[in-house]
Amino acid sequence: SGMCIGVISEKPAYLMNSDSEGQAIGLKGRVPVRVKGIIKKGDAVYAWEDGICSTVATSALVGIALESNDTEDENLIECVLKV
Repeated sequence: SGMCIGVISEKPAYLMNSDSEGQAIGLKGRVPVRVKGIIKKGDAVYAWEDGICSTVATSALVGIALESNDTEDENLIECVLKV
């Protein structure tokens, strides 16, 4: 796996280069992150596949879960970014 540079952000608090094309990327702060699998608050989440994170340790740490995901399904959970 590669390195993670950020997470797509739907509601950025501050938007640099607002005239540029493309999606806003969250680099710092608390951001909803797509995750799959059982995740407990406080777990490290890593970039896994197809833009989805999991607790499977890779070289691409994304952040720390601020809430839990109690199912194997894909969900959005808030994380504090550590990219």
